[in-house]
Amino acid sequence: MRQEIGVRLTAFLLVLATAASVQARTYDLTIERQVREIEPGRKASVITLNGSVPGPVLRFTEGETGEVRITNRLKEKTSIHWHGLLIPGENDGSPGFNGFTGIEPGATFTATLPLRQSGTYWYHAHSATQEQAGQYGALIIDPKAGSDIALKVDREQVVLLSEHTRETPERILRNLKGDAGYYNFSKRTTPELIADARKFGLKATLADRAAWGRMRMDPTDIADVGNYTLLVNGEPSARNPSLRFTPGETVRLRFVNGSAMSFMDVRLPGLTMTIVAADGRAVQPVEVDEFRIGVAETYDVVVRPKDQAYPLWVETLDRKASVLASFAPRAGMAVTAPAPRPRQVLLMSEMGHAMGGMKMAGAAPMAGHDMAAMDDATLTRAAARQALPATAAPACTAEHAAMGHCTMTPPAAPAPACTPEHAAMGHCTAAPPPPAAPACTPEHAAMGHCTPAAQSQPRSGTAVAAKVAGGTPFPRVDYGYGNDPMAGHDMGMPALAREGDTDGSGRVFGWASGAPYGSRVLSMRDLVALRPQADTRAPTREIVVKVSGNMERYIWTLNGAKFGEAPPIRVAFNERVRVTFVNETMMAHPMHLHGMFFQVENGQPIDRMPDKNVIAVAPGRTQSVLLTADEAGEWPIHCHLLYHMESGMMQKLVVASVDNRDGTPAAAHAGHGSH
Repeated sequence: MRQEIGVRLTAFLLVLATAASVQARTYDLTIERQVREIEPGRKASVITLNGSVPGPVLRFTEGETGEVRITNRLKEKTSIHWHGLLIPGENDGSPGFNGFTGIEPGATFTATLPLRQSGTYWYHAHSATQEQAGQYGALIIDPKAGSDIALKVDREQVVLLSEHTRETPERILRNLKGDAGYYNFSKRTTPELIADARKFGLKATLADRAAWGRMRMDPTDIADVGNYTLLVNGEPSARNPSLRFTPGETVRLRFVNGSAMSFMDVRLPGLTMTIVAADGRAVQPVEVDEFRIGVAETYDVVVRPKDQAYPLWVETLDRKASVLASFAPRAGMAVTAPAPRPRQVLLMSEMGHAMGGMKMAGAAPMAGHDMAAMDDATLTRAAARQALPATAAPACTAEHAAMGHCTMTPPAAPAPACTPEHAAMGHCTAAPPPPAAPACTPEHAAMGHCTPAAQSQPRSGTAVAAKVAGGTPFPRVDYGYGNDPMAGHDMGMPALAREGDTDGSGRVFGWASGAPYGSRVLSMRDLVALRPQADTRAPTREIVVKVSGNMERYIWTLNGAKFGEAPPIRVAFNERVRVTFVNETMMAHPMHLHGMFFQVENGQPIDRMPDKNVIAVAPGRTQSVLLTADEAGEWPIHCHLLYHMESGMMQKLVVASVDNRDGTPAAAHAGHGSH
């Protein structure tokens, strides 16, 4: 009998061991520099993962504890960051944080990934400029069995969008340091001045040029780097990248923007895309014709294609790079790229905070305007949106609070007559939205007028404004990348045209312009969490993060300091805070937080605000998010534009129990590679 029990116990333990080995999926990644032909006929030195660019798709299941063994065959230290994963800090893969110093040449490091989530994510280098050289790949976590967010689809495709450059990343950074406009090949010329004078009049045209000249800014400087070849799953247009389906299938496309510097507009002409997840988190469905994907963001879309070929068309925000892929049921089916869209010209009125925040050597202020003072006033109004507990010292400033040194004094209670429109401008604090009404539309909910009921049918993207009599050739497009702090103010600046107008050479005015009237384009305000948020507490304080820099020297900062020049931002474990990003520049910045998700204050009810780990903040705009600091450790918070982060735009956010036992701050770890 004892022998029989022993045999059965041994067999049971073997079954458990087998189940555990199946559950703990393991991958091996080898990082090395190799020569590969990314563009046909042209060889280039790239960093490969298991011999390819991009690296292999890593696939896990929620609830697993995955392992990835990383072998470094480079001549320098390297790292792999697991973007968007909720894992212990020591495995986050960021040198200089949580005691991790990087992977030495010739060494193998095992990353342990206890997976508490599902969705579309990616992994990439977090050392120097290695990511730009090819060190990135997609990572998919399937929901556990019985999950309420699992989607029934017939097929899935990963669509990893990235860039390839013929220059070394180090050369690109040197060029930018020498001349921030080095890659701006679209500067306005004398013939264009003449064309504008014919259309708008000589006086108005000269006033516009003089205003930009005084600010030492260039209205065509939309993106820092413009010499890229775009790739779909590692292939340029010249290699005819393709994705397959069978007619009648429901297909899930998992989009990842794995680029270093490029915001991209994604279209599948002739096919409705239904957004079902953002940054790996499920959202209520939104039907769109196109969407803009910021650097490091991910979006999941569901499509139901017919028996025909569709062009997958992706172009950068500045319209200087694009890639065409086919989405077709059979090989050899040709597709044609849609007509190109006009390039943009920035408006002086779009600059908002940028008018006072960007440091331009020799720049003169606008005549009669104290832009810096106006910026500080705007910050004060932004901080006054919500009453916070009275725990701050009277002298606590927004800047000191942003560094975690103190807690700001609560603002006065909101006035009863505060409207959502005035609250959006930062003039007052709006009352909580009223209970849901049957006629509450997504558009009204986005403005804070009401609370929508759960959607049974997908909503439509609302970024494109409706056409009105006497309107502009192109519509105003609001991607929901923050609020305009100067809305409603007469800045006294020259206005050559309205947003959506075209100049004398056919370029369209406005950072976000280009999509046509009638198109369904995703706005951040359209995103509604599929699951109710677990934490709906009001924030206890606000942390203001000023996003700024010095274009002449190509230095990028958070709260006026490069990484390592300021003390960390400190929050208590499980503290609920508001983080307000104030973009003082004329460029959009995709701001990323490691280790946690934040809820975007996008006009939705607090229990339905969408989770994100990357939030884009448009030029001159202010964007706030709510954060529950429930992951202890040291976490990078940074701009995900690689050369901005390399040039200083990063800070350390410390959550709770990482101090010495006597309560004094622990010593800072080694620096983040070359950051």
